[in-house]
Amino acid sequence: MNKKSLISLLAVSSLALSLVFSGCAPQNGSQPAQSLSPKAASSKAAIPAEAEATLLYYKASDDGLKIIPQSMKVKARDRTAKTALEEMIRADRKAKYPILPAGLSLKSIAIKEGTAYADFSSELNSLKGETAESLFIAMTVDTLTEFPNINEVVIRTEGKSPKFQMDMTKPFKRDESYIQMEKK
Repeated sequence: MNKKSLISLLAVSSLALSLVFSGCAPQNGSQPAQSLSPKAASSKAAIPAEAEATLLYYKASDDGLKIIPQSMKVKARDRTAKTALEEMIRADRKAKYPILPAGLSLKSIAIKEGTAYADFSSELNSLKGETAESLFIAMTVDTLTEFPNINEVVIRTEGKSPKFQMDMTKPFKRDESYIQMEKK
C-alpha cells in the first residue's frame, strides 16, 4: 500500500470513527445520506467567519436632504453594528460635503433586548443645525436597524444625551422617510 492510499484510508477511518462517537453513524444497516469520498473529506470548505457578507449603512445625499443606502462586502465576522457605524462615519468623511464633525468616532455600542446604545465621542455635540442632526439620527438609526436584533436606538455622547435641538432622551425607531429611493 502506497503512502497516498494509506493517508486516504486513515482519513476515511477517522471520519467513520467520529461519526460513530458522535452518534451519527447509520443505524439498522441503513446507508448514510451522503458518502464522503476521501477527496470530499479533505477538500477545504469555506469557514463561516471567512465567508462574505453584505454590510449596509447609510450616508447623507450630496444635497444634504436625504440619506442613501450603501453596501459593501465584508467577511461575515465583520458584519457587525460597530463596523456598520464606523463605515457610516468613514463614508461621510470621504463625501464632497461631509455633515459629521471632524474627529467624530464611535466609542462603544451595546445591544440589549432589541435596543442599541450607540455612544459617540464629544465631537457629536458640535454638529450644527437641525437638518444635520436629523440626518445623523436617520443615518445612525437606519444603519443599526438593518440588523434583525435591533428595533430601536439610543444615541449618546460620552455616556450622556447629545446637545441636540430635539429630545435625545428617548430611543429612536426606524424612519424610512429620509431614505432617498433610487431614481429610475
